[in-house]
Amino acid sequence: MRYQALVAAGVVSCVAVVPVLVVTKWRCHHLRNTRVVPFLVSLLIANLVQAIGTLINGKWVTDHTVADGHLCRTQGGIKQAGNVATALWSLTLSLHVFMLLFSRVALSRNLSWGLLGSGWCLVVFVVIIGPAAIQTPSRGTYFGPAGYWCWITERYPREQFFLEYFFEFVSAGLSLLLYTAVLLRVRGNLVRTSGRWHVRFVPHGERWVLAIRRDAVDSSMMGVASRIVWYPVAYAILLLPVTITRFVAFSGHDVPFRATIFSDFVFNLQGLVNVVLLLATNRFVPNTEALPIYTPRKRVSISSPEAIGITPFVLPPPKALTTEGAGIFTSAPDAIRQGAAAETVSAPKRPASDSTLGTVDSQTPFPHLRSN
Repeated sequence: MRYQALVAAGVVSCVAVVPVLVVTKWRCHHLRNTRVVPFLVSLLIANLVQAIGTLINGKWVTDHTVADGHLCRTQGGIKQAGNVATALWSLTLSLHVFMLLFSRVALSRNLSWGLLGSGWCLVVFVVIIGPAAIQTPSRGTYFGPAGYWCWITERYPREQFFLEYFFEFVSAGLSLLLYTAVLLRVRGNLVRTSGRWHVRFVPHGERWVLAIRRDAVDSSMMGVASRIVWYPVAYAILLLPVTITRFVAFSGHDVPFRATIFSDFVFNLQGLVNVVLLLATNRFVPNTEALPIYTPRKRVSISSPEAIGITPFVLPPPKALTTEGAGIFTSAPDAIRQGAAAETVSAPKRPASDSTLGTVDSQTPFPHLRSN
């Protein structure tokens, strides 16, 4: 893979991110009471900063060399800022989604803006502290040529790890754990009983059991959680090639040119991948104004009377009828209608609760209906 591939990755990410930031076609009004949009925008801005840092590689392609100077040091700062900001806002988004869907805790407006300001101040601090306080004459410039582009120079290996790689590894690991916990919670696998957390797994044919621990919000957000978990997965996948090549280089071995270019090319596609995930997830996000997100979830036991209507139902067997002397069997739709009518007559009416919403599982097995 040629060196120009890095510039191509920057162009692709810019083309993907800029229109989304300008047009903002996702349903912001559906998410306004979740405070999640500012964090999504911050993540996309971080991806844009990454892409700009990558586009500067076009200068080195033209000159056929990476030369130290103001542009080189600027690229080093931009690349570090974009990478740290992407890791930081990925983790912040994971924590925010965890609070919304797992803990049901809402961020206030002031706290949301405080987190945004603190996050970007942290990014600026991490970038400035190197040349301002860590750089020494004996070790040379902090930002400068570092292989095939400009970044933190090789004379500052600890700073390379703790002021960038550390943020990326922590973000990928914690985000994956948080999203996994969210997915298990809204599915009903992770439940809390008598003050203790329990993980329960059921066979595929008995997924209706999970609905007992699921309320209206969980049912509505199932589709979102099952797709939003791809954010940390995608980030970890894109980070993996860079991680491998960096650890090989840290161990003192030479990394092939093609491996270095390929790993950085993949890593710089984060803007494109995040935009694709955003557009794919957006259509599954319900109107949060119509959901009781911040009301306490209702816990229902299987033995509770409120569990009635959640357990799977079985179609009644076909009944033989006689019409003008010919024996025929009722069809499945007729059996359903008859069973429903009988249940309406015999079962007393009771008010619906949050615990009984969205509890009928389309995957519940039915016995095979066949005529004798």
